[in-house]
Amino acid sequence: MTHELGALYGLGVGPGDPDLLTLKAVKILSEVDVIFTASASSSERSLALTIASPHLKADAETRDLDFPMTHDPQKLQESWRQNAQAIVAVLRKGQSAAFLTLGDPLTYSTYAYLLPFVQEFLPRAKIITVPGVTSYQLAAAKLNRPLCLNRESLTVVSGSGGEEKLATLVDASDNLVIMKSRRDRSEIAGLLRAKNLASRTAVCSMLSLPGETIIESLPDELPDALSYFTLFLVNKRLAP
Repeated sequence: MTHELGALYGLGVGPGDPDLLTLKAVKILSEVDVIFTASASSSERSLALTIASPHLKADAETRDLDFPMTHDPQKLQESWRQNAQAIVAVLRKGQSAAFLTLGDPLTYSTYAYLLPFVQEFLPRAKIITVPGVTSYQLAAAKLNRPLCLNRESLTVVSGSGGEEKLATLVDASDNLVIMKSRRDRSEIAGLLRAKNLASRTAVCSMLSLPGETIIESLPDELPDALSYFTLFLVNKRLAP
């Protein structure tokens, strides 16, 4: 018996507050057959699943997919392929599946790496990506600070791309969001101070989650306890 293929939904669950899920995401969560989450450890509960949990149906089936914390291209490719195959197996049974991702599913997300493999293995699959609220959107809202006005530019950049590249982008942009800053946080802060942008830089961590920290002006020293989920929000229009 041939099953009609199930649909895959890439769901952005936002930065932390369950109330920030879109109505569309909530509707899908109440109907989907299998919910996939990404985890670096099988013993670690997915933060995305925790955020989405108030909106799940009582009998929701959830499955963790293991993604190793490595920079080895071969190991990464293999994990993306294996996890995409697990999703495809569900779709081939005619079941629908959702892959949960923090923030937005197409902004620095594991889902974006899985997507081409699912499309390769099952070209006829129906794939629907549902955008989510990003952490930097919430940061701007918490600060009541516009991300960009009039003809200003907004640059969203990875903090792990190297100091030279970041310096070029800082000079060229009116406003910046610097994400993925865990390893190079001190260097990023030093660069912004050197460019006299400390008073125009907010540091936001764990937004809408336990341990939320919002520092409206870059301090001389960053707190040691800042989490992986930390970003810098730079607005050059602000008074020095």
